[in-house]
Amino acid sequence: MTKKLTEKYNDACVKLFEFIKMLYDGDVEFKKVINHFSDGEYNGKSNTHVTLNKYLNAMKIFGIKVKKINHKYRMLSSLYKLKFSIDDLKSIKLLKESEDILPEGKGKINFQNFIRALEIRFDESAQSICQVENSTQNLDLEFSNAEITNQLKYCAKLCQDKQKLEIIFTNTKGEEINLLCSPLEQIYEKRKLCLKVLGSKGTRIYNIPTDSIKSIKQLPVSSSTQAIPTTVVYRIKNRLAKNYKIREWERVDKIEYDGSQVIVNKNEDLNLLLERLMRYGTQCSIISPKFLKEEMIEKINKTLENYQ
Repeated sequence: MTKKLTEKYNDACVKLFEFIKMLYDGDVEFKKVINHFSDGEYNGKSNTHVTLNKYLNAMKIFGIKVKKINHKYRMLSSLYKLKFSIDDLKSIKLLKESEDILPEGKGKINFQNFIRALEIRFDESAQSICQVENSTQNLDLEFSNAEITNQLKYCAKLCQDKQKLEIIFTNTKGEEINLLCSPLEQIYEKRKLCLKVLGSKGTRIYNIPTDSIKSIKQLPVSSSTQAIPTTVVYRIKNRLAKNYKIREWERVDKIEYDGSQVIVNKNEDLNLLLERLMRYGTQCSIISPKFLKEEMIEKINKTLENYQ
């Protein structure tokens, strides 16, 4: 029995590594992926889709992001990441812009593959910088482009220095918050540049809009690499469970007999997560942690006060 299990696990590992190799070579057709995981025996009725989702979830756990685009699977981030400075990213951007002047042919294809091989190895900081720069034209332009660029560079430096921060900022309720935290990355959210940080207790993620920050102080203490953000578990059911689209930072923990799904969520800003879950109404319920269930109850009660 043990021997059979070992052979099964070995076969699964080989299939996974072969799939990763296919992704490194470029976008992979959906049909080719299905055939790969069904050993060419997919008939449209087997549970190969479920098996494929398990492999994709396993890859996500190890930091390999894969997305289905136009019936093809594309690797968005590699298991092995490289640290790029802002100057490095500028150089890569110049190279990417130069591909338009290259003649069509094998040389241009090889050049595009080289650029893509660099991009999928960007670390989280480099991905955030590119995301914000590509979306600059959509920003809420309360600041000039020069000011946005300066904010971007400053946030990138804070993330690279990996020192704890003391940040004073104003939350959505207009309250002034003094937060001890570790910087993670800069992101683009709701038309604003935000600094993503991990609270000092190592459990809560905050996405702080830079225009709400009053002051930032670097502390002479290194950020802890052992901090683990809060994991939120919630259940969705009925029509929502059938149509729900899993985010990159989520996975399905189990599917219950009535079709409801238990979702495990990591790294999402908890305030934004609560707002999203509230929109799902009675089709969604938080299982853990307890403090987030209490915050949800408080939000619901405040909403009900508007109708009394």
